[in-house]
Amino acid sequence: MKAWLVTNKYYISKSFDRIKYLLHESAKNFDIELIEYNNLEMQNLLFNDNYTKPSFVLFWDKDVKLASMIESKGIKVFNSSDSIRLCDDKSLTYLKLLNSNIKQPKTIFSPLLYYHDTTEDDGYIDFILKSFEFPFVFKECFGSFGQQVSLINSKSELIDKIKSIGFCPYIIQELIKSSFGKDLRVYVVGDEVIASMKRENLSGDFRANIEVGSSGTPYEASNKQIEMALKVTKELGLSFGGIDLLFGENEEPIFCEANSNAYFNEIDKVSGVKIENKIFEHILKSI
Repeated sequence: MKAWLVTNKYYISKSFDRIKYLLHESAKNFDIELIEYNNLEMQNLLFNDNYTKPSFVLFWDKDVKLASMIESKGIKVFNSSDSIRLCDDKSLTYLKLLNSNIKQPKTIFSPLLYYHDTTEDDGYIDFILKSFEFPFVFKECFGSFGQQVSLINSKSELIDKIKSIGFCPYIIQELIKSSFGKDLRVYVVGDEVIASMKRENLSGDFRANIEVGSSGTPYEASNKQIEMALKVTKELGLSFGGIDLLFGENEEPIFCEANSNAYFNEIDKVSGVKIENKIFEHILKSI
């Protein structure tokens, strides 16, 4: 059996190299010839119709248009382009889950801009300041590893942040103080939670991402946390993914983010579960 692994030509990191290595090694265990193409190579291949259809595509990128183009050729993509789209844009994730009885932080998303700078609009700034107490969380809609997430402590910080990102869409969320610097990463494959870990940042940073200095420890998810993670996965149409949950005042789960191609280097190590194997097992059952 042949399959394609689609990656991004323009993103290079040791963590990503490790993910690709684990996926290639795991594929061998299932007699899958996993052929890797970066996104530029993939578009060239499809554009010229110079390919033999694979059994499936493992899409480890966020290029929604490319994933959709592959699907238009009648090729099954994991995760689907629609799931990637919903996860990659944090405002779309929020809106998709809004009527699903899934608890989320109070959220405002940025208005669509053409030419106007919202920092010149006192009504908009006042709306934000009346809706949230300092500090609150500012997230660009597109981003990974916590790099586009900031804590806003004053009106001047808010104005400076909005000015600095220009037309980039963003969301503003209340800070869940009971989950400051910590969260729960739950990895779901199919309709099963296969691994979970608590991520905690001891440096004083409010973000719990491994990439900003947090460390992972084994954690047994509660029934409520498992239920929420599975419901989020189903609502977003994910075949697999990393669901990040915050800890509420009484440890009740609060949804934070969903990741359609979440890295599993740390959770593999912490949980002892070979997530890459679970992903291929699920894909083979699905096709």
